[in-house]
Amino acid sequence: MDSNLKFMHIVWYQYLQLFCLLTTLFYRRGLQAYSIELFIPLLVLINAVEIIGNNYQTWGWKDNYFFYNYYLLCSAPLWLLLYKRMLPLTRQTEVVYNSISVLTMILLLLNYFFFQGRQQFNTYSLVLMMLLMIVFSCIILFTITIQDNLKASLFDYPYFWINASNLLFSMVTLVLLGLQPFILANKLQIGYRTLYHA
Repeated sequence: MDSNLKFMHIVWYQYLQLFCLLTTLFYRRGLQAYSIELFIPLLVLINAVEIIGNNYQTWGWKDNYFFYNYYLLCSAPLWLLLYKRMLPLTRQTEVVYNSISVLTMILLLLNYFFFQGRQQFNTYSLVLMMLLMIVFSCIILFTITIQDNLKASLFDYPYFWINASNLLFSMVTLVLLGLQPFILANKLQIGYRTLYHA
């Protein structure tokens, strides 16, 4: 038996991601009622990428950067479509939003093919997407808070919970992955452990 053979494993947080996917499948009618059923293919993509990406050594890859670059390209249209459905867009602002979405996809593709490339982790693409998610989430949260008919229970506002968690996630990801080149170059660690596996 080959001693270098690597077996696939699932990291603890991936169980939570799988649970989220199963929950969205169970409540898909509720997602459809709020026009956010795109969370299902997004979570399928996230789960697949995380499981394959964390087991990159099993596939004989030296790192998983190129695979997460694919994720950035594939997930961006899904996120942009989801935000389009959640944002309170008028006819004029929808034109602006569509223009931002097209420009974003062009910039992501340019970065992937010409600037940072396929093998280096595309931090520019990640920073752009996280900044957009922060701005869009803030707009949605602000819109919810200024509604005159805001009910006492926030459980009646799924957009609130989605965007509050997206806002926190995007800010943390912006720091941890947006600063990846700086952190790797300076070999920064937390508790004597590196922040990155690959």
